[in-house]
Amino acid sequence: MKSKLAFTLKVTSCLAMMVTSLAYAKEDEPSSAEDISFAKLFKSASIDVSGYLDAGFIGHNQMPDPSVQVFDTSKNSFSLNQASITLSKTPKEGLGWLVDLIVGSNAGYLCSYGACSGNNLNAYNSTMGSGGNFDPTQVYMQYITGPWTLIGGKFNSMSGVEVPNSVADTNITRSILYGHSPFTHTGVRAVNALSDATTLTMGVNNGWDQVTGMTVSKTGEFAINQAFTKDTSLLFDVYDGAESVPTSLGWAGTMPPLDTITNMYSANAGTPYSGVRSGNRLLLDTVFTSNLTPALTFILNADHSSQQNAVIGPLGQVGTEIYWGWAGYLNYQFNEQYRVSFRAEQLHDLSGVAVAAFGTAPGANTVREATLTFGYAPVKDIELRAEVRGDNSDKGIFAASNGVLMQNMVTYGLQGIYKF
Repeated sequence: MKSKLAFTLKVTSCLAMMVTSLAYAKEDEPSSAEDISFAKLFKSASIDVSGYLDAGFIGHNQMPDPSVQVFDTSKNSFSLNQASITLSKTPKEGLGWLVDLIVGSNAGYLCSYGACSGNNLNAYNSTMGSGGNFDPTQVYMQYITGPWTLIGGKFNSMSGVEVPNSVADTNITRSILYGHSPFTHTGVRAVNALSDATTLTMGVNNGWDQVTGMTVSKTGEFAINQAFTKDTSLLFDVYDGAESVPTSLGWAGTMPPLDTITNMYSANAGTPYSGVRSGNRLLLDTVFTSNLTPALTFILNADHSSQQNAVIGPLGQVGTEIYWGWAGYLNYQFNEQYRVSFRAEQLHDLSGVAVAAFGTAPGANTVREATLTFGYAPVKDIELRAEVRGDNSDKGIFAASNGVLMQNMVTYGLQGIYKF
């Protein structure tokens, strides 16, 4: 009850600030009825409102595994992926706030432990998508003074290239690395603009995707972002702290849990059969970005992650789970209407746990994928996307219709996005 109350109070305080801002703005508005509207109230209160709708179809020739494609659990399905609205008041100086809400099929995967009724009911938080269809993705307050920005609440992780907002991602499906990195954090963050080219970030939070902390200790975050030129930058970030891990696994010939583990490296790690324990988790993440031309952008992301006290064998052997990988992105904008995006990546799972399905042979595994996405914007606020993707694994993790685990899978998708 305390965790629910604490989170409710955070959301309520932000909404109260918004209502107060609107109230003051309304007092300054002309009294005539024709001048009163929500749009004018938001504008006069300096509140920004934006959002988007994301729907589409995803198909696979095999049954997808969520350890490879985090949002895809159906072989062929139409879906309302995300409907999102963001309300924010973020002045350049002083107090500000932001509320970012998402509903749709992606929301349950994004939803942090303690924020959604589904995974509050499950003590081990193992039900994939148990957050339902609503996610308070970001809810935070901020204060800016001079070169410092202080943030408190729930906010996006700094790791990786991709983010929960599907409009900001250039592909339909998410990368393998995205599914093995934190989505959001709940805590405090301090950002210091050391210069026009260098930014330093430090913070403390509950860990990976946890509104309610699952361990007593906290996770520290550190990042430095260096812009070498106006077109080239490098981000290096570190997350270090204790995280919950299961005490047994349902793979490699052992009894499977009733619910599939979404992401071995997340708060969604326990199983109903196993209980949980904690161990230190360290993530090292680097993102290099370069605008090669005004139309061509290259991005390279590299990760190395380790988890102590993890089960790394079918007989319950305990040790340090390690994986590392990279993802490269090449985006080309032909004109205002047409673009193409190519992504290639590879993840090396040294323990054979992070990208394993029930029945996968024990031992190290490497999975790789290549994705090609075409985007067409008939008007400014609408984009239509078409995508084809191929995944390959050294060990079978994609289930065929007869139940045999295959090493290859082909994915094809269509997506429509409306922005407002």
